[in-house]
Amino acid sequence: MRKTLIALTCVFSCVMAQGALAAIKFKRFPHCPNGIVTKKTCECHAGAAGRYHFCHAGYHCDTDTGKCSK
Repeated sequence: MRKTLIALTCVFSCVMAQGALAAIKFKRFPHCPNGIVTKKTCECHAGAAGRYHFCHAGYHCDTDTGKCSK
């Protein structure tokens, strides 16, 4: 009975931690518009493709290539 209780506690702990870790690992930012970025951080996406780079304020987002440059 004690091993079952320990096993259930471990499973419950892992399930509860999984959501918190996923929120950190897959944090998403809003999409950047084409041109100079005014937001603190955003995602510069390449058209409809899934590729993107993080872009910070003052950088230039090129939505054709999905790259961010100074």
